[in-house]
Amino acid sequence: MRNVLLIAAALFLASCGKEKPLEPAIQTVRAGVVEEIQAEGASLERYSASIEPFAKVDLAFKSGGIVDGILQVRGADGRTRDVQAGDQVRNGAALAQVRPLDYQNSLDQAEARRAQSEAQLAQAHAQLAQARANFAHADIDYARANNLFQSASLVKPQYDQAKAQYEEGSASVAAAEAAVKAAEAGVANAHAAVKEAKLSLGDTTLRAPFSGWISARNVDRGSLVGGATVGFSIVDTHLVKAVFAVPDTTLSTIRLGQKQPVMLDALQHAVTGVITSIAPQADPQSRVFSIEVTVENSREDVRPGMIGSITLDNQKRDSQTWGSQRRDGSSDSSPRLVVPLSAVVRAPADPKGFAVFRITGRDGKSYASAQPIEAGQTFGNSIEVTRGLTAGQKIISIGSAQVRDGQQVNILP
Repeated sequence: MRNVLLIAAALFLASCGKEKPLEPAIQTVRAGVVEEIQAEGASLERYSASIEPFAKVDLAFKSGGIVDGILQVRGADGRTRDVQAGDQVRNGAALAQVRPLDYQNSLDQAEARRAQSEAQLAQAHAQLAQARANFAHADIDYARANNLFQSASLVKPQYDQAKAQYEEGSASVAAAEAAVKAAEAGVANAHAAVKEAKLSLGDTTLRAPFSGWISARNVDRGSLVGGATVGFSIVDTHLVKAVFAVPDTTLSTIRLGQKQPVMLDALQHAVTGVITSIAPQADPQSRVFSIEVTVENSREDVRPGMIGSITLDNQKRDSQTWGSQRRDGSSDSSPRLVVPLSAVVRAPADPKGFAVFRITGRDGKSYASAQPIEAGQTFGNSIEVTRGLTAGQKIISIGSAQVRDGQQVNILP
């Protein structure tokens, strides 16, 4: 009976010590659907572009204090008011000023200390000149006493007195030289303090670093600001950037310096720019490359935030990129099934093939199911699926690169 109890206890302890298998993590993804589009002009691809300023700067105060002045401008109603978002300012314009009184007092004190240091330096130089004159006289006396003492024409006490005066004069010169060096260091420090005080006083005024538009004002007269408090945001729009994204299959049709028209919906006409930036790597989530087109905007009619479109000709594209992509450059306008580029991954069972993850439901939960596909042409940020899917199927559009076949997923709304 005792052995039975021991065996039962051992089995119980063994079962308690056995580690529970880790439950697979639930990956959060965003869902999409297989869409059917009418492809018009398959050799042309149209991309949405957003207009961004050439430069945007957040202007922060370096000297803290109470804001007692903000740039005054004349508003549309003819009244004078504080500068605000939407106003255009010139390079160097004084946008705001912190009360300078405290900084002016600091500068006055620094200049007083500098004057005192310079006076001390002048006094040290005078003392050094006197010490050197005394030493020169003692040196002559000591040399004469030494010659007389050597010829037994001078008694020892007189020789010792001349020698002591010589040594004392030498020590006085050394001390005076040290005092001059200390005074010079004090003057240098005083000059540095004055320079710093002048900079702090100058930094009480927040100036525009370039001509542009105020996009935000975060302070009012009477506001208490500290160092690094952002007072204004300003954008430079004498040039603007049309930013859009393309898949890797389209990169071969784009090069730096290439002229590129940008159609702006708000202006109802196109403006021509130059491709000035191509991202060196794709976005890890969407897997598309960001492209920038710089557009001259001397009339300031193109504003940041406008939406435009860019059309690229894909006839020069390498047709082997996606394996099954069409080779005839056809402009067939028949319906096409497309999915977002970010939805396509390498097929788990075929490293050379492609797949998307369909979203399937089971017991009230969502799961990722790998579906091999054949890919065709790209249309903007979407790619055609020639086999493997049907219109309306629910798929993972973002996050598929982090999902395994059969894994439970959490669908973002």
